[in-house]
Amino acid sequence: MKSRLYQNLIAALLLTIATGVCFLPLVSQPADVLVGPQSQGYNDTTSQFIAFKSYQKICWEQFQQLPYWNPYSLLGMPWLGTPQSSLFYPGNWLFFFTNAVNAISWSLVLHHWWAGLGAFLLGRKYKLSFFSALLSGIVFLAAPYFLAKTGEGHFTSVTQISWFPWILYGYELLREGSRKAVPLLAIFISLSFFCGHVQELYYLLLFLSLSLTIECLVDFMLQKRQISTKGQEEITSDSPVKMSTPGTRFKGWILVSLFVAGLVAIDLIPVFIYTKQAVRASGIDMAALYQGSLNRYSLLQLIDPFVWGHPDHYQGPGQFYWEALCSFGCLPLLLALLGTGVFFRNRNVIRLTLIGLAALLLAFGPHLPFYTLCYNLIPGFSMFRLPVRLLWLCSLAVAMLAGFGCESLFRLSQSQHRKLLRLIIGIGLTAVLLLMGYQLFQSQGEITFNMGTKQTFRIQLAWFFAAITTVFITLFLASFSRKSAIAGTLLLSLICTWELSTHAHQILRTVPQNSFRGETKLITFLKANLGEHRVLVNQKLLSDREAWQHQIMKIQGYDPVPLTRLGVLAAAAFPQPDAAAMMAGFKSPDLLTARKPLLDLMSIKYVILQTDQKQEIEGWKTIDQGTIPEEFHLQNSTQQQLPYLILENLNPLPRAYLTGDIKLFNANQPGQKIVAAISGVQPRNEVLLQQDVLPRGKRQAFSVATISHATPNQLTIEASLTSPGYLVMSDIYYPGWIARTGSQDLPVLPADYSLRAIPLPPGKHQIELSYIPPGFQIGRIISITALVLLLIQLLGAFRKPHSKPPVSTVAAP
Repeated sequence: MKSRLYQNLIAALLLTIATGVCFLPLVSQPADVLVGPQSQGYNDTTSQFIAFKSYQKICWEQFQQLPYWNPYSLLGMPWLGTPQSSLFYPGNWLFFFTNAVNAISWSLVLHHWWAGLGAFLLGRKYKLSFFSALLSGIVFLAAPYFLAKTGEGHFTSVTQISWFPWILYGYELLREGSRKAVPLLAIFISLSFFCGHVQELYYLLLFLSLSLTIECLVDFMLQKRQISTKGQEEITSDSPVKMSTPGTRFKGWILVSLFVAGLVAIDLIPVFIYTKQAVRASGIDMAALYQGSLNRYSLLQLIDPFVWGHPDHYQGPGQFYWEALCSFGCLPLLLALLGTGVFFRNRNVIRLTLIGLAALLLAFGPHLPFYTLCYNLIPGFSMFRLPVRLLWLCSLAVAMLAGFGCESLFRLSQSQHRKLLRLIIGIGLTAVLLLMGYQLFQSQGEITFNMGTKQTFRIQLAWFFAAITTVFITLFLASFSRKSAIAGTLLLSLICTWELSTHAHQILRTVPQNSFRGETKLITFLKANLGEHRVLVNQKLLSDREAWQHQIMKIQGYDPVPLTRLGVLAAAAFPQPDAAAMMAGFKSPDLLTARKPLLDLMSIKYVILQTDQKQEIEGWKTIDQGTIPEEFHLQNSTQQQLPYLILENLNPLPRAYLTGDIKLFNANQPGQKIVAAISGVQPRNEVLLQQDVLPRGKRQAFSVATISHATPNQLTIEASLTSPGYLVMSDIYYPGWIARTGSQDLPVLPADYSLRAIPLPPGKHQIELSYIPPGFQIGRIISITALVLLLIQLLGAFRKPHSKPPVSTVAAP
């Protein structure tokens, strides 16, 4: 026990060193923010997740509230329930107390290390030697696809994937019949779910469910036929591996599923409700999946990850480098192929190989009929975009199989035919060196081609040749003795680290923390003049991070999966082709085509354009223009100045107002008709409602309501009516908002399809609005109950049983 613990600590230390080597750009500038070279450092970390994680701290410190709702972007947006808020992931709780700019990059690095440690322990569970398991850990934590995602700042994906080796570890415990398997596996899956962005987790659980079903059927048939298959599962010994019975495994998997569903209910139910009202509620159209898929030319990246260009100049399949990087490292891939060939009877190798191949085929998306079949038959498959994200699973499979390839050195060192194999390997090494030397001399280490275009592409062969040479050298060493085999595994680990870290250093950059701009002239102006109105401004001039920090309500904001109601209103207000990108803050609004009454309805008081050209637009007045520094700049680059032009709306509507005139509206009609109906709204004269709940007769004339108190989750509004009317708010409609005046509950209705309306009788009213995420209350009860039961199960698992449960010694077929 102590020996194994000591080895694990040594492995953790060595993986820390390997992680530091891979992330040398951040290690050398530890206060910086880790980014990629693309888009001058603007990625998901700087554009989204720093703001997301900072908002937790803002709500807690300034309002003593948990972040259930965010009123500062996109007419308001639900926070708890948004798939990427990941509020319940324990690793994100540190952002309640720390500066996200300081902590987020090191959180990413820590999860890479955690992924590597999980892969190492999984390798040990697969009965790999210390050095082979260590190589698997290094290969996974530094996997090219993993690092490319980190360079683009895919925070939720990186944190989630770091738990995948641990999930596979729990799966192995389940196969062995361990009493700890069910609680530990349920915890690992739940933690991965809480990270957010469940696409990759969905794929993994789908593959494991299929694997478990097939293995149980195979073992059941073997038991029935009374076939003895001793020794096939073990790598380094001839003793059989104890496995639980097929029925026990299947029951355990069902119990794990129930525990996971219970544990994550607190987040799953709100996310499910949100998803049903988001733009992807009906799934992703098949035609849209082609851009996010591999094609046959992607396989060239197996030899050279930069054959189609670096992240900042990528011209290959899959649209973006960090999404479609079909590279695992040349040496890790060769080792994986070697491990598959040598240990082809090992059930773990069979499972990993099949999962890796299936994931690779599915990453080609609709280019192959295999994906189309899954898309049409498997529930939930059509909900996710970018099939290339299955490359996560390929990377993990290759990393673990590379450990088996490394383990083949020890098998060779114990072979009775070592001398003959040494001769064959020596001849092969000599031939390889001669052939590669000739090729390098002839081609200067690269192959050029133009794909039928004027542009020339180059495949660099250096790492491919180095990988082949290294494999032959280490095999040659292993043919002498076990000690020389250990030397070979060390050489493999060093070359893998060198190859993968070299790739990392080419795709990672940092942003100096002190380059993040402070309070600009724009922020000062808006804090003094905006009040309870909103501003239309892009991310470059006023980022989400800055707006939320200074409590400035802006229309444009980044949400990867926005609400359908917001999308419909945006389509009606901004009839421009790039309306979605404009609402995210990455494009400029076209005020000449924008429908001014709807901009008034959204309570837009100012529009700030990134231009130095004055514009004369009816209904708008130029207030100021000038320049501000860009939000940040890359290390060793200079900060640029951005021009701005402030336009003031001459007649904006307030955030809350009263009106009595309504127009009935059918919300169940096709989307185009809904957009057309909203486009014609004159908000000062009418409000679109699905049903008029007020009595007939005289109605309230248009007048202003006053917001007397506002926090993220609560609002207090003062309204005075002479006749029945509706309180209309330019906040997005979403279930969970409760309105009350005194002790009376009031209904909150969809107004103009996208906003809110509250019916009020005549008189003076103080309306209290509060937000509780829909599904949160019942989800909390379910999750707490499941957690208590799980803890009982976990405590029982660590107690010594009175008698050993019956086991089967069925091994791999």
